Amino acid sequence: MTAMKAIILDGHLKSALATTRSLGKKGVQVTTAAERGTAMSLRSRYSAHRFVYPSPLTEPQAFVQAIISLAKKVGGMPVIYAFSDETFLLISKNRKEIQKYATLLLSSEESVDVAFDKKKTLALAKKLNIPQIESIQGLPLNSSVPIVQGLSLNNIFRAMSYPAVIKPQSSCVWKDGVGIKGTAEYVFTSDELYVRASALYEKTGQYPLIQTFVKGAEYGIEMLCQKGKIVAQVAHKRIRSLSPTGGAAVVKKTICNTKIAYEMESVAQKIAKELSWEGVMMIEFKNDEKDNELKLMEINGRFWGSLPLAIFAGVDFPYLFFKQACKKSDTHNTIDITSVPIIKCQTNIISRHFWGDCHNLLIVLFAKNKMRKILFPKRVVAIFSFFALFTGQKYDVFSLEDPKPFFMEIIDIIRKKLWK
Repeated sequence: MTAMKAIILDGHLKSALATTRSLGKKGVQVTTAAERGTAMSLRSRYSAHRFVYPSPLTEPQAFVQAIISLAKKVGGMPVIYAFSDETFLLISKNRKEIQKYATLLLSSEESVDVAFDKKKTLALAKKLNIPQIESIQGLPLNSSVPIVQGLSLNNIFRAMSYPAVIKPQSSCVWKDGVGIKGTAEYVFTSDELYVRASALYEKTGQYPLIQTFVKGAEYGIEMLCQKGKIVAQVAHKRIRSLSPTGGAAVVKKTICNTKIAYEMESVAQKIAKELSWEGVMMIEFKNDEKDNELKLMEINGRFWGSLPLAIFAGVDFPYLFFKQACKKSDTHNTIDITSVPIIKCQTNIISRHFWGDCHNLLIVLFAKNKMRKILFPKRVVAIFSFFALFTGQKYDVFSLEDPKPFFMEIIDIIRKKLWK
């Protein structure tokens, strides 16, 4: 049987910190690990041991071997938690070797591939009749193949409405042994679209996803699944992101027992069942202002950045995950999920990542951005909203009983910037 031990990767992330605190309070012996010794989770009072590993992006094999060595050293088949695409995908890919020394809670490799590949995600959505944002996929951007279904790329791009959005097919891929992470970009002309899309193809080796721009509120549903059935869930609305143009959510609110929450739950049940999902998953949506329809954006097949909100709202995903992983690894101790009601959250709970919200305010006040007229709030509104949130909300990182991570986050951000 698995001992009460866990290894927390990506210690610089607030989701890793939330998990460290959650498990530590429950008596689990937590080893926090990260690329940098300044990662905030490593300084939590609930971290029993610290470990620094090689970069999963630049040294993927060294990273895998370091995690195996760490699991051996910790002993007791510790449960491993991964919070970034790069660590999760390497753990998943090398699961057979890692599972000899640690406990993993993972879906099949095929299901993981669907969740982390946007092209396959949208194909699944089409199969399940789930509304999605209009997109163009798989365009041959090399000059030797300039025609698609009888139309030139120039004609296709000129027919699109702008701004448009370019997304990498996968948020993290390894090319020539080096990991490459990509994010969504806005483009404003057909020429810019061709240049940016071609550059992304050359960089990643994958054809990018090109989508029409949709304006609307963003929502998410997070869940823990067993054999394709949801056993715990939280629904939330994104209030602010790192930037008005996107990035991680820095202020968010739970919206359980609402019409949109029920719509998301219906979609989530279809996806979880189709993928026979095991473990945690988050699904993101945008409510299109033009037709008031909730549309799928993407699937996140690992722990998500707004995890602290779920814990504040009464759904302790990290500990539920730990118990499920331990019980799955013990063939004599299984869960009958058909008899377990879905655990749902308290509604109208707000959580805030303070330093991330400061970043958002600075962007709104000073950044020059072509999307300002479309997505940015007025500066005076942003200032008022920022200061209005100092009462009645929870904080993702700051904690009086565990204060060091709040200050270490600043040190880690500065160190990361200096090392770029």
